[in-house]
Amino acid sequence: MFALTPHGALLRTDRPDSVAEFVGMFLDPTMVSAWGHLDDSVRTGRVAFDDLFASDFFGFLAKHPVLSRAFNASMRQGTRATAAILPSVLDLDGATSITDVGGGTLLAAILPARPHLRGVLFDSPQGSAESGPVLDAVGVAGRCEVATGDFFAAVPAGSDVYLLKSIVHDWDDERVVTILGHIRAVIPPEGRLSVVEPVLPETVDGSLPPMMYLSDLNMLVNVGGRERTEAEFRSLCGRAGFSVAGVTRLPAPAAISVIEAVPA
Repeated sequence: MFALTPHGALLRTDRPDSVAEFVGMFLDPTMVSAWGHLDDSVRTGRVAFDDLFASDFFGFLAKHPVLSRAFNASMRQGTRATAAILPSVLDLDGATSITDVGGGTLLAAILPARPHLRGVLFDSPQGSAESGPVLDAVGVAGRCEVATGDFFAAVPAGSDVYLLKSIVHDWDDERVVTILGHIRAVIPPEGRLSVVEPVLPETVDGSLPPMMYLSDLNMLVNVGGRERTEAEFRSLCGRAGFSVAGVTRLPAPAAISVIEAVPA
């Protein structure tokens, strides 16, 4: 007799907690191929994906819409646990608007919980391509603007809170400072920046799930970013003109943290 294990059952697509899209993305041959050159990336620091495909990962997605849609779906699944917790953790007191830089799923969770709040989803055209139905499904499309652009060039002004979830770890330090700097240029003096990312301990101590360290390696081989420690986040925020006001670890199963920063 054969039966699915509890972990195997999560691959069913008819479950609300399915991780089929998430797992499928990271087993896609395009993603897996770069892992075959992990040793080269460790030795040289070079991004294996860029060398294999003569393109950075997000530029590749822009030219391959089927893979881009799969990536967006996998990120929605991967964000589900965080989306369920974050609305009760974010400091939104007094805020009237929030811009989600490079995202969408989180606004679909935050806005229903805060009826007075307006949102802006700011992402690349391919990153925001499926956002409409997600926002429509929870009835918030009427108070959420979808704006497309490049956060390396500018970020829309006008919000009290700026949110970055799983964005910072995609990029090297200099490009992170560029993104944060563009937010600093438009955020009001009383505004708040919320960065939602894994925060690694200074040394591996078993406090985080192993996947967080696998994610660090995935950033190395596929996109050129990295997971970071609290000290590294404080340094990056400081370089961009922010001061970290606090770091809050989200409860399991999210296992990531909210770094709250304010204009320095």
